[in-house]
Amino acid sequence: MAEKEKPKDEIWLIRKALSRPNYAIMTLLLQKSPRTTREIYSVLEKKFTRKTLIITLRELSLDLNVIQPTHIRTEKGYGLGYRLNPKLKQVIKGVQKFSKILESVREA
Repeated sequence: MAEKEKPKDEIWLIRKALSRPNYAIMTLLLQKSPRTTREIYSVLEKKFTRKTLIITLRELSLDLNVIQPTHIRTEKGYGLGYRLNPKLKQVIKGVQKFSKILESVREA
């Protein structure tokens, strides 16, 4: 069976980028960037499966260009890591601010 493609509206890309695992990785990289894949796995392994994190890293780096792969110096040489696209830092901070505003309006 072929999967039906859902119609896309003006904010479909925002919804895709702000899914739970995507947003978790983005906020993690907002705190400290770059991070190795091992660091990302160790911090988020209790919230998401390894498979979900692998798919999410692939989607964020290849499909959305939200995170950028980079080489990170480790004790054993160089490893693969990710850093947040500089253009997205303000977007994530804006989303966090918008969320706080919505919470305050909801509670009022």
